Amino acid sequence: MKDKILITGYNGALAQRLRSFLKNDYELIYLTSNKKSADNHSIYYWDVKNNYVDENALFGCSHIIHLCGFNIMNSWSKKNKEKMYTSRVDTANLLFDKCKSLGVNIKTFIGASAMGYYGLGVESDVDENSPLGEDWLAKLSFDWEAAANQFEKIGSRIVNLRISLMMDLNSGFLKVTLLPMRIGITSVFLPSNLAYSWIHIDDLCGFIAYALRNQNIVGPFNMASPKKQNQLEVIREIKKFIFKNALIFPIPLFLMKIILGGRSQVIKGGLHLKTDKLINSGYKYKYPTISSFLKK
Repeated sequence: MKDKILITGYNGALAQRLRSFLKNDYELIYLTSNKKSADNHSIYYWDVKNNYVDENALFGCSHIIHLCGFNIMNSWSKKNKEKMYTSRVDTANLLFDKCKSLGVNIKTFIGASAMGYYGLGVESDVDENSPLGEDWLAKLSFDWEAAANQFEKIGSRIVNLRISLMMDLNSGFLKVTLLPMRIGITSVFLPSNLAYSWIHIDDLCGFIAYALRNQNIVGPFNMASPKKQNQLEVIREIKKFIFKNALIFPIPLFLMKIILGGRSQVIKGGLHLKTDKLINSGYKYKYPTISSFLKK
């Protein structure tokens, strides 16, 4: 009999892509906050504001993969920051409370976290033991992981994924980058020599599948490619394989701050996630470099 996995964030790109990595070995159940998406068979409704989870999603569940979260690249208004917090931290707390009250035995809890754990504006190499940042995004990431770590109280193994920029043709950083390249231009943010941490969506999914199978995968993991690159190198590599004649225009960071506000700190670069722990776990990257997936 296949283990049952509950995955949150049903409509997100990561949850959708993860299905192809797990569907042959596990029974997959999803939670969605969109009632129209629920079919009460493999997709169930939940509402964190009303402290509601369809309990049918939890019964017999062996693993939880918690991926939901209001997009961090939405404007950083007070209202949106509350949504970002509630959709990540409060949802994890709700899952824990329900599992505990129902006596559901969760073997593994894998939670999305973010490189924002180390703080905005940080320009350094960081590993999983590096200090917590001091801004609101670091506080969000800390509380996000703390909510996940509660599952230790019911005997679960915890894995927290500190995710960098996710490379995916259909979403995220790569989609935004490729769009202007189609009309012959792209941009880099000055200074363009800052480190740019990224990971391909298939390696993110591959590591999640690997973590489910391997009991030695425990605690926080930096989710990034193994090679240190700066923003200009990443853009040039994308340009080389897809739109060779696209022109690169530098954009001063102050202009990006005017347009995006604090969100510009997320995409300007500077933070290099060291991946020694991930590599030493035995996981083998499918796409360790930009060129390794753009060649296809």
